[in-house]
Amino acid sequence: MPATLRHLRHELTGRLRNGATHLITGLPEERRAELAERVRAGRASRALLKRASGWYGRAPVPVAGGLAHLLYVSTADLPLDHAHAGLIVRGTLEPPVQEALRRLIEPGAVFYDVGANVGFFTILGARLVGPDGRAIAFEPVPACARAVARNIALNDFHHAEIREQAVGATGGRASLLVVGEASWSHLASTGRHADVREEIEVDVVAIDELVGAGAVPPPDVVKIDTEGAELQAIAGMRATIEAHRPAIVCELHDTNAEFCALMDELGYVTTNLDGPQPVAGAGPIHALAQPRG
Repeated sequence: MPATLRHLRHELTGRLRNGATHLITGLPEERRAELAERVRAGRASRALLKRASGWYGRAPVPVAGGLAHLLYVSTADLPLDHAHAGLIVRGTLEPPVQEALRRLIEPGAVFYDVGANVGFFTILGARLVGPDGRAIAFEPVPACARAVARNIALNDFHHAEIREQAVGATGGRASLLVVGEASWSHLASTGRHADVREEIEVDVVAIDELVGAGAVPPPDVVKIDTEGAELQAIAGMRATIEAHRPAIVCELHDTNAEFCALMDELGYVTTNLDGPQPVAGAGPIHALAQPRG
């Protein structure tokens, strides 16, 4: 088959898969969870469901919109009941965060994705920094880290990498609680989710130690989403923040007042990316911290 026809066929197949994936991920959350559980338990007895579940995870799909438009994500690593499946394939995951990264990340920059989940923001950041930059993802949940690696490879981002590590105040080992919906997995030190399925030991790194050892370049932009461990992550990069002044986009989990106080001490101004309320009293939000002046 001529190269042009192969390209057209590939593009058409990608669009069809994307549209079908939209339909699947557009099902009500409870229905998706029920179907996913039936598939995992081997109770997908109807031939149609068997074929549909196999087809869904067989090949990657292009993201339909947003800043990640036409980047590829692996549906094999995006189960039907993933909290953000539909938003990821549509490209509509956390628009305020996407817009902040668009404004902050310049070609050639170094981007950290701390708490990368399946790597949506890793590949988006890799696109924005370009081949002369670096995108470094940190993700301690093994299945999620494998998903990040796969999505990096799907998009041929040789300037991106995944480190299967949690980010904390100091390096070492810690207990990680793996939740049924892996997006909510978190370090045991931050509390306990009601749907914990497994407790594992994971490597923890402090950014200051990595940067000081030359293991990673210092960041220009850092995105943090660590399900309640954000203050620990920032404590472990304090020297890096003071020396290199990166912009920080952080999802807060009832740590707003402490986050604002810490960033003010470090000479940063905080902004609520999700609404007009002051960050300190806004509850769970995405905040942007930038060097003052």
